[in-house]
Amino acid sequence: MHTPTGKVPSVLVYLEQRKSRKFVGELTYNFRKHLYVFAYDKAYLGSHLIPLGPELPLSPRKFTSPTLFEPFIDRLPSRENPAYQEYCAAENIDVTEQDPFILLTTIGKRGPSSFIFERKKQIPLGMEELKAFRQELGLTTREFAIGFAIGTKTLISIENGHSGGRDTMKRLELYIRFPEVALFEFRKNCAAIHRDKRKQVEHILSERKTQLK
Repeated sequence: MHTPTGKVPSVLVYLEQRKSRKFVGELTYNFRKHLYVFAYDKAYLGSHLIPLGPELPLSPRKFTSPTLFEPFIDRLPSRENPAYQEYCAAENIDVTEQDPFILLTTIGKRGPSSFIFERKKQIPLGMEELKAFRQELGLTTREFAIGFAIGTKTLISIENGHSGGRDTMKRLELYIRFPEVALFEFRKNCAAIHRDKRKQVEHILSERKTQLK
């Protein structure tokens, strides 16, 4: 099974009963460690309701797995199912879609159990995410500014919690969400950066690109 692409940041799980809906927990994907992560909501744990499945017992710990957890896999219909194309058409997704988070929140959203899967909305780029991305690439603020054609003062301002302008923020978000775009932009602007740093950044972005295929 393919890994998430980041287009859907996480899957929110709810328990829908006759007259109520309770938030159960959240499924995310750690791109650095290549792990699926599921955590129950504290309030749900306190309500002593049913677990998602045997491999996800009610517990405050975070569950991790290199592959998608079985309770989620069970909700995805087989591609060999004659009605698979109809399911995709009804949810307005391409029949070739491979992102498990997209599939879970469309054709896998509802199933025989009372658990419902919802898509978490993409939140705007924040200073912590941008700083984490820069540090993951191993670049100083000056090097990052050169490599991605952004003013150093603007970058520092954003990392300190201020907006860098709508267009700049959207461009930076593209670099974080789509490594192939970041790689293209970096290669175009990186001449003034030491070759060892260039190789390091290109390797990290290429790895990210491969993981999202």
